[in-house]
Amino acid sequence: MEKKEFSTVHLSHLSNDDAASLFVQTCYHSNLVKDQLGEMGKVALDDLTPKANAFSAQAKSGRKSQLTEHVKDNRKTSINVFAEIKRIVVFESKSRDEVKKQAGLDFLFFLNPYWDITKAPVGTQMEQTQELITKYKYDRKLNIAAKEINVDVLMTELETDNNSLTGVYNSRTVETGNRQTSSTDLRPGTTDSYIRYCAIIEHAVNLMPNDARLSLFNTLDELRKKHNTLIQKPKDKGTDTPTA
Repeated sequence: MEKKEFSTVHLSHLSNDDAASLFVQTCYHSNLVKDQLGEMGKVALDDLTPKANAFSAQAKSGRKSQLTEHVKDNRKTSINVFAEIKRIVVFESKSRDEVKKQAGLDFLFFLNPYWDITKAPVGTQMEQTQELITKYKYDRKLNIAAKEINVDVLMTELETDNNSLTGVYNSRTVETGNRQTSSTDLRPGTTDSYIRYCAIIEHAVNLMPNDARLSLFNTLDELRKKHNTLIQKPKDKGTDTPTA
């Protein structure tokens, strides 16, 4: 019989999600014929299965943070407050009351560089809003103008809302960062276990072939081919990468 060899899969180039998919599907199909694997195959599969499941769970949990909705809600609040400030400023800049008109024009001039900050990415919006607030707080003329056209309270509210947005945004960044780190920490051990398991199956199908082992080998090889096609090939073809 022709010697069976698994197709090469560049494991290090797979995303966490794709690697987890390969490992978990390998375990699923293998457990269906576990009794046919031999003692070494069973031991290797028992080692791989919990690692694959844990790694998969971490990879999935890192996709979306529960804080994402809080970020969206806080950002929406900040956007609405800033929109209200702009509306009042534009209205007062056209007032028939010369004092209010001048105050509106002064504030309009100040806001002009920041007019579209709510259209920027959330990180940029937070930074530019903080810059705007800092400049406003230390400009006595703007403080007087804000009181004249009744946007001083809204400016204070904007600062509070931006601080809340920044806080929850940073908390989400830390949370998702830790999740990605945890997933990454689990990956090397799972990868090593997968490589060992595949080597044992390869030896078994060549040294002690049977229908169950041949069928499993073909299934696992198809999984490897399928997942290898998901890889975006590296531009630097001279770089060595782990394969299995």
